[in-house]
Amino acid sequence: MKGKSRAISKKLSAITLSCLVMFGTVGAVLPTYAADPVKGIEIKADRTELDQSVSDAKNAGAEIVQDADVDKGVVKSEAEADSKRSEIEADYKQQVQQLKDAKKAAQKYSQDKKKYDEAKKKYDAELAKYNIAKKKYDDELTAYNKAMEELEKKKNEDGYMSVPSSQTLQFKSEPSASMQFLNGGKAYSQTEWKTFFDSNIGSKLGIDQTQATNDFNYINSVANAAETRVMLHKGQPLKVAYTNLQNSYVNGKKIARVEYTYTLRDTGISGVNDLPALIEKDPTVTIWYLNSYGQADINLTADFYDGAGHKIDMTGALFNFSSLNHGTGTSSSAPSAVGKPMIEKVLGFNGDYIYISGSSVTKQADGGAYASNDNDSKAKGSRFSTSEWDDSTSGSGKPTWYGAIVGKAKGTSVSVDIGASKRGVVWFAFNSDIKAIPAPVKPVAPVPPTEPEEPQKPEQVSYHYDILYVQSQVEKNVLDGNNQDINNGTVQIGSVVKFALHTTNIPAGHEKINSLVFSDVLPSGYEVDVEATRQASADYDISYDASTRRMVFTANAALLTQINSDLTKTAKVPAPIVTGKVTKENTTYVNDFDLTINNVYSVKSNVVKVHTPTPKVPNHPNKPELQRPKTGDLGNLPIMILLLLASGGVLAGTLVVKRKKQA
Repeated sequence: MKGKSRAISKKLSAITLSCLVMFGTVGAVLPTYAADPVKGIEIKADRTELDQSVSDAKNAGAEIVQDADVDKGVVKSEAEADSKRSEIEADYKQQVQQLKDAKKAAQKYSQDKKKYDEAKKKYDAELAKYNIAKKKYDDELTAYNKAMEELEKKKNEDGYMSVPSSQTLQFKSEPSASMQFLNGGKAYSQTEWKTFFDSNIGSKLGIDQTQATNDFNYINSVANAAETRVMLHKGQPLKVAYTNLQNSYVNGKKIARVEYTYTLRDTGISGVNDLPALIEKDPTVTIWYLNSYGQADINLTADFYDGAGHKIDMTGALFNFSSLNHGTGTSSSAPSAVGKPMIEKVLGFNGDYIYISGSSVTKQADGGAYASNDNDSKAKGSRFSTSEWDDSTSGSGKPTWYGAIVGKAKGTSVSVDIGASKRGVVWFAFNSDIKAIPAPVKPVAPVPPTEPEEPQKPEQVSYHYDILYVQSQVEKNVLDGNNQDINNGTVQIGSVVKFALHTTNIPAGHEKINSLVFSDVLPSGYEVDVEATRQASADYDISYDASTRRMVFTANAALLTQINSDLTKTAKVPAPIVTGKVTKENTTYVNDFDLTINNVYSVKSNVVKVHTPTPKVPNHPNKPELQRPKTGDLGNLPIMILLLLASGGVLAGTLVVKRKKQA
């Protein structure tokens, strides 16, 4: 007995050593894969479009960051995997759209940023110019304010405006202006003009015909190329446009165009509804007209335009109404004018009049502005004679303010009614050359450039991958020679018993399978047919250790290639089949197996059982050695104990291996 015990002890030591060696070997070659020892193997949805969208967005300049993977849990069947994969695909689709939007936003930002950089460069240059202009303006404004203070002190002195006002308008001379009629006004030749006058006007002038005709013939003969002969017809507007203005500004804004509309309201002569006029090429020289000793009333409406074609608000602009004579007809005048006041007038104005201290011209109760008394002759009470004050030349030194008044405009259109009483030929100049002692031009504040708005950089966009695991389900079947299930059944000694090691399909989208190992420790008394097993399990490399009764099925290269040929498709795993016989009577054969994938994830199968019957023992009273041990018979006890210890050692070795694998 002692010898047998020593043998068994040596055998158990060998088994334990083999298990330790096996554990050490497995632990040394254990690679790291995406499989998880608890969750299973990884399943992925197609990330191609997501990855491409990430790349495209980054290339477009979008700020893209990858978030942590999102754990979508664990599934245990192909159907569950398909459902989860659809969920992941929907998530990826949403992320793809967000990334496409991020790409567009980045592209737009890039374009906007380029425009901004160009605009910012221009702005910086304009800002530098503005700062210089602002310094100049501040200095000029200081000087202007001092000048206005001085005007306020002298507003009651001769030649000063009674209400000190600054001039915002520069409209004094435009000799290069281009002129055109806008509403079909006719330009007459010298002969045509003469013919029209003789036919429609001259014969209706009565006692003044001779003098008026002489006046007409004179201006017809001296009219030059800068003057256009026209006829104003009562109630019919004549519109004249001037462009190519070189010297005109209002509040610092360039005047690009001015339009004059002349409307003859009345000639003051019975039966005469036409009036000869010379329209000047320079709008600041304006108009000559033949009054024919009547009382003409002509409305002039002026509209000023900027370079964009918008009307300019003329409020505050100062206009010159000057050379407004008031004399008395003499014997050399037309018969109807002898002894009568001969007055040039502003009959109406839609702005405000500013009286010039010491001037003979004042605002009248009828809304006009003219001299109430004679300003032509000292003998008739005038402070100056006409020759002393009436001069159209700027800077002549004469008190031209004596026959003038200032008009301060309101609104966009400037309207003035011009007229005369008992005058022969009248000239009216509409401009900003006021005759008061010059008011300072109020400096115009430079307009600061508008700083371009920097485009907002798109927000950071994140993306993530979804991680899904599948736990392969395993099932062990025990079959008879006819492949019928005999689990928990009883078979005769010597019967063929097969163990089928099944596992579920590996779902589409699985990780690469580098290792697929079935491990089965066969029960004692089961005689395995290694060759038959190999034939039934052609997809596996088989090893069998008789000392440990461990049979290992390792998926061969061909099977792994087949499984990994298309990771987007479901992979079927053929079941290894263990073939052998049961050899012990009255025995329950208990068996399960382990499946390990990629040396990381392991799962244990269900347990199957098969029994062999207890044979009938014949009654031979004289041969007790043939009788089976009875209850309480301890003759074979030492051997049974050793066998139990051996089985326990093997089991313990197996557990150690598993624990180390899990570690």
